[in-house]
Amino acid sequence: MENSFQTSFIPKRPVTTNPVPHKSSTSLFSILAVLLLIIMGVASGGLFLYKNYLIGQKKVLSSSLAKVRDSFEKNTIDELELYDKRSSAAKQILDGHIVLSPLFALLGDLTIPEVQYTKFSHDTTDKGFSVKLSGVAADYRSIALQADSFNSTKGRSFRNVVFSNLTKNKDNSVGFDLEFTVDPTLLSYEKNVLIEDTQVKTPALEQSAPTLEQSLAPASNSNTNPLQAPVTPNQPQ
Repeated sequence: MENSFQTSFIPKRPVTTNPVPHKSSTSLFSILAVLLLIIMGVASGGLFLYKNYLIGQKKVLSSSLAKVRDSFEKNTIDELELYDKRSSAAKQILDGHIVLSPLFALLGDLTIPEVQYTKFSHDTTDKGFSVKLSGVAADYRSIALQADSFNSTKGRSFRNVVFSNLTKNKDNSVGFDLEFTVDPTLLSYEKNVLIEDTQVKTPALEQSAPTLEQSLAPASNSNTNPLQAPVTPNQPQ
């Protein structure tokens, strides 16, 4: 007896797997995109409103400035502008003005007795205030000592000191040429005149007037007037 029941382990249809849709990730991305769009819209609106606010403030400030400017008289404004120009011009003149007396004073202090000058000239160059001298020294040693004097701490206002054209004369003296530049602060008009005048006048103002007792005090016992020569009695012939 034949067995009519047959079984087969081979499937009749291909086995397929359906992908599971990721609905959660797609929905999250959409939410982030919408939020970003809303934020950008709010920021754009805020910038637009802030821009209009700044424009309005500018107009208000311009109007206030115009009112303040119109409140001043035109003549007053012109006088203030003229005063400002004169002050600036005066400051420029004072800054450029120089005084030569400190130069001669320092040169006299630094010069040794064995050296004397015969010529003096000065000029303003790109390097500064330049001085040229000619002179005579007792000997070469005196010139070396003079150079050391210029290079000392006291002579720091004289820069680039150069001796040249050393010539021995018949009397054994040595002629020379000298050139150097001067520190601008040494020749400053403001430093040497204005400030010194202020320092001199200030103590004088602080001195008190003489008291009544000092004014009525008796003179010294000497009958001699210091402004007159003493009178001697006539000598008998």
